[in-house]
Amino acid sequence: MRELVEKSGIPFLPMSMAKGLLPDTHPQSAGAARSMVLKDADVVVLVGARLNWLLSHGKGKTWGEPGSKTFIQIDIEPREMDSNVAIVAPLVGDIGSCVSALTAGMAKGWTPPPAEWTGAVSARKEANIAKMAPKLMSNASPMNFHGALGALRRVVQERPDALLVNEGANTLDLARGIIDMHQPRKRLDVGTWGVMGIGMGFAVAAAVESGKPVLAVEGDSAFGFSGMEVETICRYNLPVCIVVFNNNGIYKGTDVNPTGGSDPSPMVFVPDSRYDKMMEAFGGEGVNVTTPDELYRAVSAAMDSGRPTLINAVIDPNAGSESGNIGSLNPTSAVRKGPKT
Repeated sequence: MRELVEKSGIPFLPMSMAKGLLPDTHPQSAGAARSMVLKDADVVVLVGARLNWLLSHGKGKTWGEPGSKTFIQIDIEPREMDSNVAIVAPLVGDIGSCVSALTAGMAKGWTPPPAEWTGAVSARKEANIAKMAPKLMSNASPMNFHGALGALRRVVQERPDALLVNEGANTLDLARGIIDMHQPRKRLDVGTWGVMGIGMGFAVAAAVESGKPVLAVEGDSAFGFSGMEVETICRYNLPVCIVVFNNNGIYKGTDVNPTGGSDPSPMVFVPDSRYDKMMEAFGGEGVNVTTPDELYRAVSAAMDSGRPTLINAVIDPNAGSESGNIGSLNPTSAVRKGPKT
């Protein structure tokens, strides 16, 4: 892949679990200009990536004017071709073999993309990175997602061989773009199906299989699906550091019961829960942090020690938004508040 990308000069976008196949800091990575390249590209080469919901099915405003794209797809599954949009050049086969053949064919003559286009992509990247930098360096308390993920970004940058497990709503959506990966096959997340609850099982498996430190970045709701696996992590003394982004609820911790009455909203949790105490109950290390600096220090210490650790990262309950909101396609709630009594 590196040879194909670098010989072609084409900007690339990695899907989430392909991050690190080439470093996110590679000069041809267009991750920080994603919206621009998807909208403005005229030819798109899909290498193992599929035009499912993660790529808006190859349609809609994400992709610019209808019919403006020519798609080339490399996939081992022939039924993926033309599944959502027409694939002009379908290549069915092993990705490694197909990529090698394409790279060899380029030696016979290849016209690199226009410098005007690649320069515009680089300029947009630099502008977006500069715009994001203050948010990632914030040390505000209570934390927002950007400040907390900025701290974790530094941890991963300093430990490029560590494995990252990631699940949640905002915790996942924002981490995909903020935490750079530097080596291949180091990121595990919910994948195409968006299944919550995989985090702790993935963390256990990654630690056992690799023997390397594992950083599991979890939304508080996602952690709840399999959180009792902290006992397994402690029982086998696995080098897993879990960070729970605790904003007291799903998306936000400020939702109210839409039907009225005294019951809490199903979207909120017990306020100010201390997930770190769960790890302590089984003999692991528990830490409660309220600032990005505290988070950075706690995660760094845990990754260096190799001790089972759970860090309760206190996030502003007002931080966050509905994950995957697709506007007009979202169903309208039929729930109505009852009469006051």
